[in-house]
Amino acid sequence: MRQMMSRISTARWSERHAALSVCVGSYFAVRLAQLLVSPVVPSLRGAFGASRGAVGTILTGMWLVYACVQLPSGAAGDRYGQRRVVLAALGGTAVAALALAAAPSLLAFGAVALLLGMGAGLYYTPATALLAARFEDVGRVIGIHRVGSQAAGLVAPALATLLGARFGWRVVLGSGAVVTTLLLGVLLRRGPSAPRAVARTDGGTAVRPRQVAAVLSRPPVAAAAALATVGEFAALATLSFLPTVLVEAHGLPLSTAGALFGAYFVVVTALQPVSGWLSDRLGRDAVTGALFAVGAVGYAALALGTTRAAALPAVALVGVAMACGPPVQSRAVDALADAECGVGFGAVRTAYILVAALGPVVVGTLADAAGWTAGIGLLAAMLAFAAVALVGARLGGRGRRPTHGSSSDRYRPSRPSETPWRFSPPSPGR
Repeated sequence: MRQMMSRISTARWSERHAALSVCVGSYFAVRLAQLLVSPVVPSLRGAFGASRGAVGTILTGMWLVYACVQLPSGAAGDRYGQRRVVLAALGGTAVAALALAAAPSLLAFGAVALLLGMGAGLYYTPATALLAARFEDVGRVIGIHRVGSQAAGLVAPALATLLGARFGWRVVLGSGAVVTTLLLGVLLRRGPSAPRAVARTDGGTAVRPRQVAAVLSRPPVAAAAALATVGEFAALATLSFLPTVLVEAHGLPLSTAGALFGAYFVVVTALQPVSGWLSDRLGRDAVTGALFAVGAVGYAALALGTTRAAALPAVALVGVAMACGPPVQSRAVDALADAECGVGFGAVRTAYILVAALGPVVVGTLADAAGWTAGIGLLAAMLAFAAVALVGARLGGRGRRPTHGSSSDRYRPSRPSETPWRFSPPSPGR
């Protein structure tokens, strides 16, 4: 009996961690397909005779569609099973990336870019719900999962440079389809087909605006969405303007600014699992508040410092702060019941991504009007305010510390009738 229980425990461990490994690879693949578009913008303009504004509109549209798909993807995961939606996301992303590489005109390119945003947008919400149902330490798992996205940010520029110089921009975009197809093949080969999930009759799959608003208005969910908005707002603005700030405000050569930008991604990538693990042990708010406080110092140094010596520590501090995703997103998952995790988490992501998408516009406009001190200073002020608010909430007795004794109940799968996502190969007799 003891030996049988040991085998069951080992199989469960293997299935969970195999699922996590494939999800990391899948997130890398879908995000790589998106991020390969930006490095080939100059080539696109030359090939199609497009203006910067036209290409910018296409990219904005892709990311807006990505944000809007978060909610329906969560609903689809609740209805049909997260594994099926993840497979659909990988397949849709692969097809869209291939069509993008073959686009004959700017109009066709723009239309397919919207489809790419849709395919990639289907992925994250159901994948997160799938992992949350399998692990108790959700913060650490989300942190590990997000490494896939951050790694894509590191690989995309180098891959685009390597392939673009020799083969052209179409091969660059096509490489995203190749990587995504490889991950799709892994899932299809090692994950046996699950039977059709039982249709939900509790309204869990219907995206009703009133019910979504009710979920988002609950104080714990609203607080998680607000914190996620602050972090994503700063992250998108940093992604857009950090090299420019280093060149224009700190006087760094473009090559040095690019190297520091790469170092920023390394810091963010390395600290994703660490911040998630710490939030499981110390509490979501404690870790988020500490990261925001560090970020406020880093952005203040970027805004006020004008020397090269100040740039390196400032970038490092900002990179530490932008590892806030796992504790913030875990806070949102904590606040949602199992039955609403897909739709609820999708609603949270749609809300904060849409608002945070204004980050580059707001910071860029403010910098045009009053300089980088004002533009980057806004980010420092936002993070400082959020950190102070979290400290006040904690001192007031509203801080959140995860209770590991109840985690297994909170995150158990909500559809016991659905076949679990297995990764072991089928037995010979099957």
